[in-house]
Amino acid sequence: MLENQDIVYISNDWARENKTSAHHIAEVLSVGNKVLYVEAAGMRSPRRSHRDFRKIAAKLRKFFDKPVREKNNLYLYSPIIVPFHKYRLVRFTNRLLLRILLRRACKEVGIKHPLLWIFMPHYACALDSIESTGLVYYCVDEYSSQPKVDPETIRLMEKEILARADVVFAVSEQLVETKKKSNPNTYLSRHGVDVDLFREAASETREIPADISQIPHPIAGFFGLLEEWTDIDLVDHLATALPNVSFVFVGRVACDIDPLRKHANVHLMGQRPYESLPGYLKAFDVCLLIYKKAEFSRNANPKKLREYLAAGKPVVSVRIREVEHLKDLVYIADSYPEYAALIERAIAEDSPESRDARMNAMASESWETKVERLSEIIARHIPLVASKTRESR
Repeated sequence: MLENQDIVYISNDWARENKTSAHHIAEVLSVGNKVLYVEAAGMRSPRRSHRDFRKIAAKLRKFFDKPVREKNNLYLYSPIIVPFHKYRLVRFTNRLLLRILLRRACKEVGIKHPLLWIFMPHYACALDSIESTGLVYYCVDEYSSQPKVDPETIRLMEKEILARADVVFAVSEQLVETKKKSNPNTYLSRHGVDVDLFREAASETREIPADISQIPHPIAGFFGLLEEWTDIDLVDHLATALPNVSFVFVGRVACDIDPLRKHANVHLMGQRPYESLPGYLKAFDVCLLIYKKAEFSRNANPKKLREYLAAGKPVVSVRIREVEHLKDLVYIADSYPEYAALIERAIAEDSPESRDARMNAMASESWETKVERLSEIIARHIPLVASKTRESR
C-alpha cells in the first residue's frame, strides 16, 4: 500500500449523486497518505438549465475557500476553471489559473512535490501546475463518447495526459486495449466493492426503508443514475411484459422517462444516501443492468454489478464484455424478450446457496485490495514513490 505520500488527486465532485470509484480509492489512500482531492468542473459546456446554474453558483461560492479537511488526511478543494474547453485560449487560461490555484492549495495543506493522480482528461491543463513526483491517469470511461461533450477536444486533452503519464489504469479490457496504444504502461484495474456495507443487505438486522416496504413483490431493482445510456425502451418493454413485477429505480433521473409514466408497476424513488442502499437492496428480488448497446456499454464496467453481487442478489444484465467475466454469477440477455424471461428465471432459481456463492465471489474484491495492487504497480514505475513507501515501513 502507498504510504507517506503527498497526492494531488483530481476527480469529480465529492458530494455528488453517486459514489464513484474515485471516491473509494481516495478514501483508502487518505488513511496513510495526505490527499488533496480537487473537485473537477464538468467536461461539457454548461447549458441553460437550473441544474447547471446551481452547479456554477456552488463553484463560485467555493472560489475563495481554502482546502477543507473531509476525513483522515483527505482535503477537499474546488478551483475555478473556464468550462469551454474547445477553445485554445480557454485551455491556456485554465493552465494559468490552475498553476496559481493548485500551488496555493498545496501550500495551505503542506504538500510539496506530490504524486499527481488524474481521473478527468480535461484536466490536462493541470499537468504543469505543480512540481510532481509522477503522474497517474485512471480512466473509467471513453470520455469522448459521453453525451454533449466536444469529442475532438476531449481526445486531444486525453492524448496529452496519456503521453505524459508514468502509469495508466483502465477499468475495462476494451479501455486497456485503446489506451495501451498511446501508453504501454497501461494496466487493467476493475472496480472494487465496499464488501462490508453491501453484505448488510443479507443481514437480518438491516431494516428495509419504509418507502419501499409497501411496494408489491417481486421487485426488480436498480440503483444509480438514469442517464442517456439507460435503455428506457427496455424498461418500457419489461414493465409491459411483466405486469406482476414491480420495477423500482433508486437514483436521480437525468434522461427522458416519459415512456415509463404509464406503468403502474414502475416506481421512481429518487436519490437516496449511499449508506442506505443495502436497505433497498434487501427489498430487491432481482437486480438490473439496463444499458443501451452503444459506445458506452462497449467500454463500461458497471461498478454496481459488484455491489449487487456483494449483497447476494441475482442480477440480469444486457450483454457487456466486462459482465461476461462474471457470467457464472449473472443472467445475460441478448434481446428484450429474453431479458424478461431471465428476470422470472432469476427470481425462481434464487436460493441460499446461490446467494452465498455471489457474496463469496466478491469477498476478495474490496477497495483496500484494489488499492494495494495499484500501489504495487505505481511503485514499479515511479522510483521516488517506491522509495517513500519503503521508508515508511
